[in-house]
Amino acid sequence: MKYYVTGSIPYPNAKPHVGHSLEMVGADAAARYHRLRGDDVRFCMGLDENSQHVVTAARAAGLSPAEGVDRMDEAFRLAWRKLEVSNDVWIRTTNPVHARTAQELFRRAQGRGDVYKGSYAGWYCPNCNNYYAEEDLVDGRCPEHPSLRPQWLEEENYFFALTRYESQLRELVERRDFVVPAGRRSEVAAMLRSLRDFSVSRRVRDVPWGIPVPGDPSQAIYVWFDALSNYVTGAGFPDDLDSFRRYWPADVHVIGKNITRFHCLYWPAMLLSAGLEVPRQVAVHGFMTLEGQKISKSTGNLIDPVDLVDEFGADPVRYYLLREFSFGADGDFSRARLLHRYNADLANDLGNLLNRETVMALRYLGGELPAPSAGSPADREVAELANGLLARVEAAVEAWDFPTALEAIWGLVRRANVYVEECEPWRLARAAAGSAERARLGVVLANLAEALRVIAVLLAPFMPRTADRVMSQVGRPGVTPSALSRVGWGEGGAAPKVIGGEVLFPRRG
Repeated sequence: MKYYVTGSIPYPNAKPHVGHSLEMVGADAAARYHRLRGDDVRFCMGLDENSQHVVTAARAAGLSPAEGVDRMDEAFRLAWRKLEVSNDVWIRTTNPVHARTAQELFRRAQGRGDVYKGSYAGWYCPNCNNYYAEEDLVDGRCPEHPSLRPQWLEEENYFFALTRYESQLRELVERRDFVVPAGRRSEVAAMLRSLRDFSVSRRVRDVPWGIPVPGDPSQAIYVWFDALSNYVTGAGFPDDLDSFRRYWPADVHVIGKNITRFHCLYWPAMLLSAGLEVPRQVAVHGFMTLEGQKISKSTGNLIDPVDLVDEFGADPVRYYLLREFSFGADGDFSRARLLHRYNADLANDLGNLLNRETVMALRYLGGELPAPSAGSPADREVAELANGLLARVEAAVEAWDFPTALEAIWGLVRRANVYVEECEPWRLARAAAGSAERARLGVVLANLAEALRVIAVLLAPFMPRTADRVMSQVGRPGVTPSALSRVGWGEGGAAPKVIGGEVLFPRRG
């Protein structure tokens, strides 16, 4: 099966911050999970470069718009590489192929009679590139950017006839699986009650920037009409139609809660107007605060994900984000909580388990282990827990509930640590060669190695390097595509020779 997942494309008017990271790591975990299922995955990310406040930011830095977006492109790519984000496609909306996409969708809407010229007069926020009615403002300020007073704009633009699609949009939003989680679906349904046509162009001002409206170079395509088109560009439209037919419609768009209107209403209507299928799902995540305060570029309340990874490593940061934050709800980034998760979950639980297993296997048996078996009640309990784990993790990932998926995996980590204490392999090692106790030692250590194999495979979408390091230390090859088909107890093939290695997660003060 194919699986096409996209992250939203942020404005590159400043370097990425940790608030961007939850979405990208979550989308990456979904992409990696589907690769482990054996699916043909395409994972698309990129940058929304045609906004006017990108021009403003470049000017402030003494750069041309092109120089500004090039510099930010490097910064965003570096951040996502550091976090081990495994996208297959990187879209820049300044790329000529994307311009062809946006113009083709515009032309199709025009051909269908869904684009008309009209006069716009209203409040415009340059930071979210959204138009607001008077009643939408909060004390005269943008509801998304409370420090900003929107600009009053009056100009002739092209409009998209969104209201023509009200009944189709209502039917789409009422589908239980289109907008997730369910609370976000009710928010989008409420937006349908105030549906109105929206402007899809802006007058080109002093600095030409953006994609020209077909046939009217005095107007540029509105940044949201342009940006949303990136998802079909990433699938191959309009140049590689074989690829497009393969991957479209998108299986899921992963977005933040502030842009549901655009993705759940504007975008499906644009696709219907263009004669294209709508996406199957929009997964909406909440916002992140930083130590109890709003993350803000203007106030400098930011953490650079590159700095965070350089300090803690990619997998601990990924683990913290996916374990600590309920994907659909708001959450607070806390350095103290990150440190706690690192020491308690990673160093004490997982790292200690792997270290005890490999040290004892090498010391007592030279790393040579028999096949795992389940002769005792404790053996069977570990084996049954491992066998039931895949279904629990799959259900949680499909529901975008990453904390539950990781808690399920940690249930086996904790149970395996208890198993060590129950079986006391150090006591068994003191028994005479050829005795039942000595034979039992091999079984116990083999079962621990098998538990670690299962843990590593299921952990791979969330902590890919850690998964491979665990596999290596217990004598297995790295986690490969389709590995979920062989994750059951005893399905790992021939008994490994444990080789050990460095401590996974040295404790931090």
